[in-house]
Amino acid sequence: ATDYAATMAPALAPMAAEVVRRSDLRAGETVLDVGTGTGTAAAVARGEGRTVIGLDAAPGMLEIARRQTPDVEFIDADFTAIPLPEHAVDVVIAVHALLFADDRVAALREWRRVTRAGGRLSLSVPGPGDVVPAVVLGDVYDRFGITWGNDYPVPAEVAQWARDAGWAEIAVDADPTTAIPLADEATFRAWLRVGARGRATGGWSEERREQFTRDLLRQLGAEHLD
Repeated sequence: ATDYAATMAPALAPMAAEVVRRSDLRAGETVLDVGTGTGTAAAVARGEGRTVIGLDAAPGMLEIARRQTPDVEFIDADFTAIPLPEHAVDVVIAVHALLFADDRVAALREWRRVTRAGGRLSLSVPGPGDVVPAVVLGDVYDRFGITWGNDYPVPAEVAQWARDAGWAEIAVDADPTTAIPLADEATFRAWLRVGARGRATGGWSEERREQFTRDLLRQLGAEHLD
């Protein structure tokens, strides 16, 4: 959670701001941020008398979120089984959270269940598949025996998931101008310890992990760390 807060949370801040902007929040609404992590989008959604709820299944993330944003209610729960009644919120927001669901349609259907009639959903997913880290760094991953996939949808797929889940008036856009930057080598090293990357190298020796990191940095080149 600490490494995530130092790397991905600030890098995702522009994405969170855009997701919130597109949700067209209004005064007094109840907003649910699913997969809130350390509460980046939930913090942006505050104001104008709104009630903001952040939901995540990672207690370490929520501990940081509660400390940083004490005026938001944070719930420890799976976003595919939200402990809220039907039609409890006006707006659902989700920043790069949907692809963590094994069944994306089921997740979207659950988010719709807790949203009132006429409510809204605003979300982002990463992609396209030819520029995500696993593809850019795939040669190095292969040399070190790390299995990687390319599970990144095109806009039409996201729209179809939403339709299948019962959402209506769907608009999906690709934004090639928004990226997730890592400021320097220290931030990149912290990023490597987060999520699947950390799990994949968890049993390695310090020497092998360091060689892996150096090979990744060579593959990227300095321009990718600016």
